[in-house]
Amino acid sequence: MIFYYFFLISIIIFLILHIIFLFGYFRSSNVKISNATLPSVSVIVAARNEEKIISVCIDSLKNLIYDNKLLEIILVNDNSTDNTKNVMLNETKGLSQFKVIDSNNSTGNNLKGKPNAIDTAIIISSGEIILMTDADCIVPPDWVYETVKYYEGNTRMVCGITRIKYENSFFAKLQALDWLYLQSLASCSSGIGKILSCIGNNLSFSKNVYREIGGYRNINFSVTEDLAMARAVDANKNYKIKSPVNPGCLVVTDECKSLKELYNQKKRWFKGGFDINYLGWIMGFELYVTNFFLLTGYLFFNFDFYISLVLIKIFSELLIMVPIYIKLKFKNLIYFLPAFQLYFAVYGLLLPFTFLFGINIKWKDRKL
Repeated sequence: MIFYYFFLISIIIFLILHIIFLFGYFRSSNVKISNATLPSVSVIVAARNEEKIISVCIDSLKNLIYDNKLLEIILVNDNSTDNTKNVMLNETKGLSQFKVIDSNNSTGNNLKGKPNAIDTAIIISSGEIILMTDADCIVPPDWVYETVKYYEGNTRMVCGITRIKYENSFFAKLQALDWLYLQSLASCSSGIGKILSCIGNNLSFSKNVYREIGGYRNINFSVTEDLAMARAVDANKNYKIKSPVNPGCLVVTDECKSLKELYNQKKRWFKGGFDINYLGWIMGFELYVTNFFLLTGYLFFNFDFYISLVLIKIFSELLIMVPIYIKLKFKNLIYFLPAFQLYFAVYGLLLPFTFLFGINIKWKDRKL
């Protein structure tokens, strides 16, 4: 009987949290966009061993619609051991808005890996706003313009949404739904002033706030440097972080091609999320309990009770996924929702146990 009430109360709390998040979505989506003078912008792409894919990213950056006098694009070769730098140079030859640089030598415990590469670019950047994406991403032509419009008042960071390329495989579709749900939580949480997460391949912040917090030199090293930056900005309660749902800000990225790659990605995100706020811990607990019930509840409870709570769980998640799904014009993904429920539950329950196999994170041929 005690477990009956435990799961019942947990899933009711799960529903209430998502209703609150839905309220946050409407607040986040109704942000008044400024019509002030456009700021100068520095777009940064830090790349390590990306010779096979970075040219597609560069092609999309060439098509950005923004005043060239206010735009620079800095490509950082992050100690690649392949032909990445030469591809950067060849693809940007004769294009004055592009700069190709090498990452500085790491200095100190905080400046290593990708944070060091980003910091190298920010030091030489001239833009008032820093935008970042990754080498495996495609940005839309209006990406810069649509993003910087959200910098009004005390806004210091804008976290965009990224979708997975899901057209070519079942595995990619599951990952796309996963990113949709997690980024729905992130966007909705910004609307209630409790940032849960952000993603570094579609992230921007003011250069002044970067200097104010001391940059990555002053932020404890994290395997999720994007979230560490968001926490540092969010620590100043006078500043706002926005996570708008805007098709013009939507970035597209490659999916993980293998289970091994997905395993390393999820382990990195999980480790980087340990310093999340109290709402994140509550959501993490609720997700674990509801996913555990989804996979095992039918063994212990009658069918009607089990199905009722599973439907409440799915309805709760759809409350925030569907508005964003529609606004960002996803297509045909919703049919894979049952498979996604199993995928999400299985990896969510197994994720904490990955650290039984060691605490090191492997990412971009580095052990962190």
